[in-house]
Amino acid sequence: MTARQQVMGFLTGKWIPPVLATLAELGVADELVDKPLTVDELAERVGAQPRALYRLLRAAASVGVFDEEVDGRFALTETAALLRSDVPGSLRAAAMMFGLEPFWTPYAQLTHSVRTGEPAFDQVYGQSIYQRLGEHPDEARTFAAAAAAFHGRAMVPIARSHDFSAYGVVVDVGGGSGSLLAEVLRTDPGIRGVLFELPEVLPEASALLAREGLADRVELVAGDFFEEVPPGDAYLIKSCLHNFADEQVVEILRVLARTGAPVLIVETMIPPGNGPHYGKFDDIEMLAIAGGADRTEAEWADLARSAGLAPQQVVPCDERFSLLPCERI
Repeated sequence: MTARQQVMGFLTGKWIPPVLATLAELGVADELVDKPLTVDELAERVGAQPRALYRLLRAAASVGVFDEEVDGRFALTETAALLRSDVPGSLRAAAMMFGLEPFWTPYAQLTHSVRTGEPAFDQVYGQSIYQRLGEHPDEARTFAAAAAAFHGRAMVPIARSHDFSAYGVVVDVGGGSGSLLAEVLRTDPGIRGVLFELPEVLPEASALLAREGLADRVELVAGDFFEEVPPGDAYLIKSCLHNFADEQVVEILRVLARTGAPVLIVETMIPPGNGPHYGKFDDIEMLAIAGGADRTEAEWADLARSAGLAPQQVVPCDERFSLLPCERI
């Protein structure tokens, strides 16, 4: 591949996410579970114009998502199966999120973020992404489902990367639906948990913990981690801090440090060198959308020290996440 072909590939890659997002939203993959179908059959089932649907499917098949067979019918591929709604590890919600206008439009103003250090999202919409999601529950549900899809397979290795048995009560700060806390509790039947979240998130967490048979071991507490956190023997905080700028991260960590208990930071940590890594582009998403940042191990350790915490040895959990244990100085 020439340098020109490589750059052209990067540039034209922008066409792929909206195609996959639309096919995911229409539920095309779900319709192909039993057998391949013609475009006319698919169009009738998903409510699309046949010629327009064909154009999207042909484009998706050209990159290995769906397969156009010699008789003109379309079939699932291993890649396309991840757009089904009913499979473990489904990325359907993630594909749909990348097609949502609030996660697309701010990139047209990325230069604003680079010049000012401020999220382009706020420039475009006049409010933060968190305010937007609070006002648009359908988008918030898609976002939450996408986050669960992105992070779901990391929960087990994260829970197994640290010895939680020394703690009677583990507080999961900003713990979302409770999937990580559930895995931690499964590592030791003697541990109890506290899920600390915004009040609108707790019903989803309550439902998940009930399904997992763990509701009687978890206390659900609503609150704001910029102000205070409930008592516990250790504080686990995953994929929350990267949403915020440095000064806000220090503010949150100071609240946790005041408890005197260990603080366990789980985040993507950008490695040195020029190699590819998820965090290097997730960091751009933080810049453009959320106003936060993905950071290196050294940068996370510096922020912990600024908050009055003593960072310990970083523990890699999987290819994306690492755990940074911190003690009160």
